[in-house]
Amino acid sequence: MILNTTTEQIQYFTDIVPKEITKTRWEHSLRVAEIAEELASIHSPNETNEAYLAGVVHDITKQKTKEFHLDLFTKLGDLEAPKLPEAAWHSRSAAYYLETEYGLKTRSVLDAVKHHTLGGEDLNLLDCILYAADFLGSEFAERQKDYSDWRNKAKENLYLAVLNKTVHTMQNLLNNKGAIHNRTIAMYHFALGKLSN
Repeated sequence: MILNTTTEQIQYFTDIVPKEITKTRWEHSLRVAEIAEELASIHSPNETNEAYLAGVVHDITKQKTKEFHLDLFTKLGDLEAPKLPEAAWHSRSAAYYLETEYGLKTRSVLDAVKHHTLGGEDLNLLDCILYAADFLGSEFAERQKDYSDWRNKAKENLYLAVLNKTVHTMQNLLNNKGAIHNRTIAMYHFALGKLSN
């Protein structure tokens, strides 16, 4: 794939991604892309196209099989990925798949995709934008009575949105007696640190 601009990449992947995921997942991806673009226009105006592209592609491997993921990780020699929570495999595999299968080389987009589930520490603006937009574009978030408030707060301060997603993720894991990954804990402290500055 040789596409010279992010606009061309968006057009290309808008055709490709719906063939890789279900209609419902594609609708989620479009919501995430629109929210990411909106947040970028406020918090990182030079990255609005990259934010939209990241939203379009972030779940491209979400519905692939366990075997697909393990084969991809083995092929690329990633020994850490299979040890991640299985629900987070797609964020790692999507970044690999986009680069190896489709030739996407935009590092900022690939990194944002890689971090959109577990988070991490010292992430950049685009990483945080996609992380927050993925939550705000979820059906879970849209059903909540505080949804409009969450959207407005995300526009005011991106790190409030990052913290909101992280808190809800951890609460859900605690409620289901799931393990909280250290990257998610790091994301919580990262957001708190940004809000205290």
